[in-house]
Amino acid sequence: MVVLHIQKTGGRQFEIHLVKDLDLERPCVCQQTDSENGCNCLRPGKNRETWLFSRLSIGWKFGLHADWTELTECLDTKLNQIVGKRSNRRKFYITILRDPLSRFLSEFRHVQRGATWKHSRHSCDHRLPTEAELPRCYGDILGHNWTDVTLENFMSCPYNLAINRQTRMLADLKVVECYNVSAMNKSQRDAKMLASAKLNLSNMSFFGLTEQQEMNQYIFERTFGVKFLVPFEQQKAIFSSQTLNLITEKQKRMVLELNHLDVELYEYALKLFNYRFSRLKSLDASFEGHFPNTFSSNGRSHITQFMK
Repeated sequence: MVVLHIQKTGGRQFEIHLVKDLDLERPCVCQQTDSENGCNCLRPGKNRETWLFSRLSIGWKFGLHADWTELTECLDTKLNQIVGKRSNRRKFYITILRDPLSRFLSEFRHVQRGATWKHSRHSCDHRLPTEAELPRCYGDILGHNWTDVTLENFMSCPYNLAINRQTRMLADLKVVECYNVSAMNKSQRDAKMLASAKLNLSNMSFFGLTEQQEMNQYIFERTFGVKFLVPFEQQKAIFSSQTLNLITEKQKRMVLELNHLDVELYEYALKLFNYRFSRLKSLDASFEGHFPNTFSSNGRSHITQFMK
């Protein structure tokens, strides 16, 4: 099981559920779950093979927040180094997506507080991008990070990877010549990257949505035939909500226009997520027993409201 962790989507909490709360014959053993490489998640038996490739189980093996391109290019090599060579290894890719407006604003606030992700590699076609291909949005004049950046400046940097981040991280960047933006015009690049992201998402064994924690749990449990020992809870996005209340309608439109690829990807993800849920529900004769929190106290279905 390979976790593709996209920044500011709530993926960390989901990964904690994976290492702490799954009802397994051989549960993960965690020294601490607030640090990378803190959990041993081993298959039943005497072998030492891990079943989970995530930062909480084996750390950041490709730098911070490896994307689809990095994972698929180097995963087998890394797994062979860690657990030994296998010719019949099956890989189940999973990820979490989030509403693009909230995700972008959450990353903006995180960067304002000093986050940089400088140690992300952005490897593509087995090489790192040059400084000319992927310049930083801050440098010697601005200091070592982008602390206290304004929303306008955050949006205006053309090399800001927060823009359409979910699409970029789910796409096979080799189809757009990696970070060489001169290889084709912007509309061609956008179309190819979005199509690749949709295809890869559709082929993922599981993906969840930050805004639908109960459904995430149900889909995961029914897809993999496992059970979580604790229910998923819907967390409030405090920082992005505060920011959303402070910005103007014009700024909201600007954020959505800037992240138009993520907007379209998320619309596609909603439809696919709803289809997967409906299909699993239709095959589940004991749906209400497996989904105890489906109905609110007034009898209206949260699921029905979402599907509308």
